[in-house]
Amino acid sequence: MIWVTWRQFRTTILAAAGGILALAVVVLICGLGIRGSDRAVPFGTAFGCPKTGDGSAACWSESLITLTTLTTAVLPVVLGALVGVTVFSRDIERGTHVLGLSQSVSRLRWYWSRVLVVFTPITLAAVALGFTLEWARSAAAGPDYAYISTRWYGYSKLTFPQFQASGLAVGAYTLLALILGSLVGLLLRNLLGAMAVTLIAMTALMVGFQLGARPHYASPVVEARSLDSQYRVAYTTDDETIWQLSEGYVDAQGRRAEFDYRKCNQIGENYEWSQRPDETLAAYEAREATMIGMQDREFAACQRAQGLDRYEVRYHPDSLFRRFQVIEASLALMLSALLIIPSLWAVRRLRP
Repeated sequence: MIWVTWRQFRTTILAAAGGILALAVVVLICGLGIRGSDRAVPFGTAFGCPKTGDGSAACWSESLITLTTLTTAVLPVVLGALVGVTVFSRDIERGTHVLGLSQSVSRLRWYWSRVLVVFTPITLAAVALGFTLEWARSAAAGPDYAYISTRWYGYSKLTFPQFQASGLAVGAYTLLALILGSLVGLLLRNLLGAMAVTLIAMTALMVGFQLGARPHYASPVVEARSLDSQYRVAYTTDDETIWQLSEGYVDAQGRRAEFDYRKCNQIGENYEWSQRPDETLAAYEAREATMIGMQDREFAACQRAQGLDRYEVRYHPDSLFRRFQVIEASLALMLSALLIIPSLWAVRRLRP
């Protein structure tokens, strides 16, 4: 049965797994091209080289890594629709599944042979691509990347697309998409309809992991800033990148509180901010510093009158990347295992 399955789906397997491994080779070459460069970043602009006129190999390698990262992040959805669905629904739609089910081979073996022969090499190729991307992006991380990405661009490894385009996650997502696509194909028995449903369902699952599950894999770090603090972003002790979850004013109990700036924006308007004619520069600067201090205190008092106690920033540091990868991959694999149960039920319902 394994040989028959290979003969039937060898084109699909070679095209999917071969295409993924080809991407991995491209990424590997790009990683070698930017290794040691102090200008490349792990995730930058996809088409920045023509705009800036930078035709260097490092710039184009960085762009290719960025494009491959984006492609890999959505690759499981595409594989689920084009490969997972067609493994069963194409035969069912054409009626050719009757031949397989009419043989002495059991339905379970008929199902598992396709899952193992078709899905396993594609999943392993996706894992290889994910780890190759991880290595290439680590080779691109320059000395200033931590500061730039954390403070201004938010390119954390814990969020889209870098998290989804990394070793364990992309492999687990690929297997989940393939199992999901095969289940939808068995239930709907319509190729185009099953593809559409798989695209929507797998996209919803990936968004659900990103927004609903991943923020809760660990307790977030909470940095509190006093009301008169001039800083409103998180700062880690080792300058590592972070995934910022939320920020804002809270009350004394830690609950989110809204700040009406209009009630406090007139503070300091009656101060004499201009330098007096008979006032020396040193005296003016001393008086100005006093007025700024008074303004800050009055502004903080106005904020406290509205129930504000402090400004909080909640985030996850990128040092949790591998832990989050293991947790999310485990959840995706558990969900894949659960989807196999209705898949086996659907196979039993097939009539030759």
